[in-house]
Amino acid sequence: MASATPRTGTDTLWKRNLAFIWIGVFVGLLGANFVFPFIPTYVKELGVSGESDIAFYTSLTASATGLSLTLTAPIWGSLADRYGRKPMFLRALIGAGVLIGVMGVAQAVWQLVALRFLMGAFAGTMGAAAALVAATTPREKVGYALGLLQTGQFFANTLGPVAGGIVAASLGIRESFIFCAVLYLIAAFLVYLFVREDPIEEAGDALPHGRPKGGSLIENIRVVVSERQVVFVMLLLFCLWLSTTFVRPVMPISIDKFGENDHVIIDVPGWHADLKEEAATGLVFGVIGLTSTIGALAVAPLGQRFGYRNIVGLAAFGTGALYPAVALTGGVVSFALALGAVGIFQGAMVPGTSALIAASAPEGKQGSTFGVSASMQSLALMLGPLGGGLVTGLAGIEAVYVVVGVILLGAATGCFLLIREPTGLGKDYASEAR
Repeated sequence: MASATPRTGTDTLWKRNLAFIWIGVFVGLLGANFVFPFIPTYVKELGVSGESDIAFYTSLTASATGLSLTLTAPIWGSLADRYGRKPMFLRALIGAGVLIGVMGVAQAVWQLVALRFLMGAFAGTMGAAAALVAATTPREKVGYALGLLQTGQFFANTLGPVAGGIVAASLGIRESFIFCAVLYLIAAFLVYLFVREDPIEEAGDALPHGRPKGGSLIENIRVVVSERQVVFVMLLLFCLWLSTTFVRPVMPISIDKFGENDHVIIDVPGWHADLKEEAATGLVFGVIGLTSTIGALAVAPLGQRFGYRNIVGLAAFGTGALYPAVALTGGVVSFALALGAVGIFQGAMVPGTSALIAASAPEGKQGSTFGVSASMQSLALMLGPLGGGLVTGLAGIEAVYVVVGVILLGAATGCFLLIREPTGLGKDYASEAR
């Protein structure tokens, strides 16, 4: 069995690790948000025309990433428990950076789909980062650390689309892919230099002949899924990510319907703007990222006071109740405001669920647990866009937001009925960390 309490999880080293892992997540995902909100526009540039065809290929690129990540995430998680979580985080950053850079020179839509499939096999940045944080942070501070880590993703979601929209509108989408690749490699360099993780050690006598250090892939997965609580929390995580990936690919198409001739008019008191479609899309995604950041920052104090299970359940219920209102909006401003309200609740769901997973993980199996968790997320990434595209084709884009609301209301009900609050997350870790 791997050492249950890594030396890097004590004293102040976990704080330094958290700081630079946060930077790695932020810088890397900032680059990703430069380009992924504009995949529909890039698909159009690669020769695809027609709203339904653009929606189909946009969904297919996302599903290709989800399929490969679903298949490979448990393998990377098991290797993390065997050889260390830091190497897996570096693998995710470098793999994503190189493949995103190559996407910038794609000449056909099938090449983009193939590259997205390969990216899924080597990426998984957030899951690798969460496993590294969970393994090097004291248990009573894990909820605080994962909540703070999630803000790195949300800050990237806030700034990335806005900056990416400006770059794409002024320089071109292909240049945005190259810029994104550079940011990923910078993040990898910072993590390599400043994040420390003690070597994986085995307690007791030498391992029996042929038994892999840290356990075999099948053994690790068996240990993880034997925990009833872990299985229920991962099913909850699947529903939360399914809702996000269900709606995200069609959001740029909704924005396009509010505009004319690839331009969107924004008219609010004190500000009138005529934006290109890419810039308007970036602005809307930025609003969601900002409000999601607020929700993520609220998870730690609210979770400590009321319980993480309760906060996640209420957040899922609030998000599910608000999503149908998005379908009723008639302009880009009301669309952005409605999604901003959704983002506040949505921002609390993922870090809260990650804290539940970390607290419920079997001892020494953080990498495998988050590997299976990443597989569930990527399965949602694969199925969600296909579901969203199918609903769009059958009932229109507005129906997508209603279906997502129903999914989240069901997830909230399951959270309250099937998941219990883990022990060890009730301490005032937020004040202790200061």
